[in-house]
Amino acid sequence: MDMVEIVRLGAHFFNQSRANTHAVDEKSIFVALCHLLDGNAQGQNVDLQSVIKALNQAELSNIAHSWLSNDVNMYISATNITTIFSVEKLAAFGSELNMPEQDVILGLQDALPTMIDQASPGGEIDHNLLIQPVGEIHSIDDLMDINNLKNLASTIFGKK
Repeated sequence: MDMVEIVRLGAHFFNQSRANTHAVDEKSIFVALCHLLDGNAQGQNVDLQSVIKALNQAELSNIAHSWLSNDVNMYISATNITTIFSVEKLAAFGSELNMPEQDVILGLQDALPTMIDQASPGGEIDHNLLIQPVGEIHSIDDLMDINNLKNLASTIFGKK
């Protein structure tokens, strides 16, 4: 599954969430999710890695791990959503969808776990979707290079 498909799936889950989305179509949700995740309206340059980093930095790595693993996805609270995204980003997202913050948060609570989970099929991180390694990786040998592994681990867990 590529990033565009993952964001589309996220838009679908957002639309089917507990949020009041009756006045919003999935295409609008897709574009707004792309913008929230620093991508463009076509789904390019979407940064799911920043969500994982924010969870780890907020000492919520257990939630991140459940989304990345093959385990059941842990629930994320409204407070934790506001920890991941700045007030400004959430306000811009809500404004783009013409939705109040409460509905925006409800939708993200359902969409984010699914999106991250789909970017890590079978409990394995799809490095092409989540990770932007510093070194060029063209083969498994490149991935096994100790410097690339250190960069990968520091990116996932937000530590140097």
